Amino acid sequence: MGKVTVSAKGSDFALLLPKQNFKELGLDPSAEYELVKAKPGIWVLVAEKTQGKKKDLAEDKILSMLKEKDLKDRVEGRFEKFLGKDELKRFKELLKEGDIVAFKLSPKYKRAIYKTRQEAEENVKMTEGKEAKVAGEAGGKGKKESEKPKARERPSEEYSLKRDGFIVCKNVQMAKRLSEQLRKEIEKGKIRGIKGFDGFFYIAEDALYQKYREKVLSLIKAEKGVGSKKLAEKIGISNLLAKITCEFLKDEGEIIEKRKDQFQAI
Repeated sequence: MGKVTVSAKGSDFALLLPKQNFKELGLDPSAEYELVKAKPGIWVLVAEKTQGKKKDLAEDKILSMLKEKDLKDRVEGRFEKFLGKDELKRFKELLKEGDIVAFKLSPKYKRAIYKTRQEAEENVKMTEGKEAKVAGEAGGKGKKESEKPKARERPSEEYSLKRDGFIVCKNVQMAKRLSEQLRKEIEKGKIRGIKGFDGFFYIAEDALYQKYREKVLSLIKAEKGVGSKKLAEKIGISNLLAKITCEFLKDEGEIIEKRKDQFQAI
């Protein structure tokens, strides 16, 4: 074993160990060690646990990047490219733990945007508040907009159950809250809901579904393969209502989706 020497380094002192001895001892040049006096004349090098520190540093950097980067850089598949090896590992852990979520505001977006759980929950509350306001303003008697001929197409987040007779839920939390609020109507069969293969939840009044069920089914049988957009044009309803009707028909075993948004009768 070679000699360990002490060398002055500014106001501090450094222990100098021969390279060969360093390798033989299996010491890590990137690790931190603590020198502990065991008893007079004997000192022990103790490796500090740095894994937790690295994990915390990686998490801090990831959360900081989510706050600072533009939405276009937080898109699923792009944000990962900004992360180092340790950061990417911690990022996947945070996704699994639910502290970071892949958030989609609308089904029309192909890829989600990464947000912190708190940020995503705030977005959900804002969306629900907007829907409640729109529904309240549009409350009252008369035909629902989606029951009128040639219904005007709108972004999915602008539809509400009270005004239009159907709604799209973009995440599980919102779907659970609505299901609880509508529990009595669901039990009576007045409201029905389903989760689509796209991961979104579709909720609609049963009366509205029954109104267009046969029309949609007849067209699908006649066309022998048709998309929701064409169905909507022929019937005079929104694309979203046509899609929801098809989702319920699929669940009843009346039709199949041969490929994305292409339906065929069984």
